[in-house]
Amino acid sequence: MVLLFLIVLSLLSIIIFLQWGIYSRHDLLHCIRQLMSDCLQEYQYFTIPRYHSNSQENLLFCKVADYIASLSNLEESDTASIFSGGCSTNEFYLQPGPGETVHDSFLGAQVTWTKPSDGHDRFVLRIKSEDRVRILRPYILHVKSEASKDKSNYREPCLFTHTRNNGETRWISVPFTHPATFDTLVIDPVLKKRVYSDLESFTKNRSNYHRLGRVWNRSYLIYGWPGTGKSSLAVAMAKALRFDIRIIDMARCSIDILERLLLHTRPRSLILLENLDLYLNKNSAPGNTSINSIMNRVKSYCGDERVMVFTMTGGEDLVNHTVVPLFRFDVNIYLPMCDFNAFKVLAERYLAVKEHDLFQVIEEEFESGMQISHASVGEIMLANRQSTTKTVELILEAMKPPMANNASSSSNGSDSIGKGGDGNGADKQAIIANGRASKDKIVNLTTKICRLSNVGGLKKMLKE
Repeated sequence: MVLLFLIVLSLLSIIIFLQWGIYSRHDLLHCIRQLMSDCLQEYQYFTIPRYHSNSQENLLFCKVADYIASLSNLEESDTASIFSGGCSTNEFYLQPGPGETVHDSFLGAQVTWTKPSDGHDRFVLRIKSEDRVRILRPYILHVKSEASKDKSNYREPCLFTHTRNNGETRWISVPFTHPATFDTLVIDPVLKKRVYSDLESFTKNRSNYHRLGRVWNRSYLIYGWPGTGKSSLAVAMAKALRFDIRIIDMARCSIDILERLLLHTRPRSLILLENLDLYLNKNSAPGNTSINSIMNRVKSYCGDERVMVFTMTGGEDLVNHTVVPLFRFDVNIYLPMCDFNAFKVLAERYLAVKEHDLFQVIEEEFESGMQISHASVGEIMLANRQSTTKTVELILEAMKPPMANNASSSSNGSDSIGKGGDGNGADKQAIIANGRASKDKIVNLTTKICRLSNVGGLKKMLKE
């Protein structure tokens, strides 16, 4: 029926255009022949689904999505979807809408990409049958190569967390709006430079890793007490690398779920594995000898172009005695509690103050061994930034004696790890309660402050 219609249409066109003298007979016949060829041309269709049958993400799908987003003619689409570029408000990228077709060409052949509107997350590639053998494989390699060049030009890194749906654990993306960068981190400048240099060295040594027969990934252990900036450092590392960041709470994951999530990561990912101490404590029951093998498997499941960052709560002595000897991390990073230098940096940023009479008292308290986390200092300054004096007074009240590591008093390494906890355990509350400054020390502190400044009512407030 279609063929008969085309024949009739062609004959009518020949008669009309020949009578009007618009085209020569040769040109008109060529146009009709081309029209019929296009209408009757056979095509082959290739589907690129997002997930394999085992729920593992198809990396080719990700490459195709990145490649299509880079095509200039996508901006001319009628139904393209616009996505935010992440933390930058000035960046965005496009993806074809449901049922939308995007045209491309390669080696003189015309191809199309379509995103079906049937609810399944997939792309469909259409190629003329006569071009399939000649261009299919080279074109797919071209797509992968172009997508890998610099996808960061049009898309900010994404933040992924995991969810469980219909009995399956999968990654889901959420807006990546965390503001932490290496410039905003308040940590020792020497340590900051060492971490940044290590990341730079890693990104430039892919060929060396492969030459040595090693997978191109790197592992970091970041540890310290709550509020010292462990997660912020991991976020800053991901932004410096322009990697996606994927967060796994190890305390809530079984080994099966952990393996499945790691297998479903894609290249250019920083995998943040939080609460290693709770995971080890939960899995260190008598007779369980597989912890070390599990950690080795975690590293082996992460393929090329990935960075693994483990975080745990605990002091330097505790971790050095219980974790570092057991597991092989490429880099160990200890983040100490806030010191006077960090306090001054925070005061300048939050309060726009470089010097104050009460800073001498703060310095003396730090020198005497009193401690406070960076997060606590920042929260107090943010809530009371209208009054520098009140802010310093509240910080002095919040400072505590050093937290106990209990590394030497425990004969079982895993038990001492568990005491690190997540900042909410009874053991930690007991440490804090037992470490509160005595009333005499508070009175002495009050005397120091009153000697340096005229703070009305301060002595009464501290005694209360």
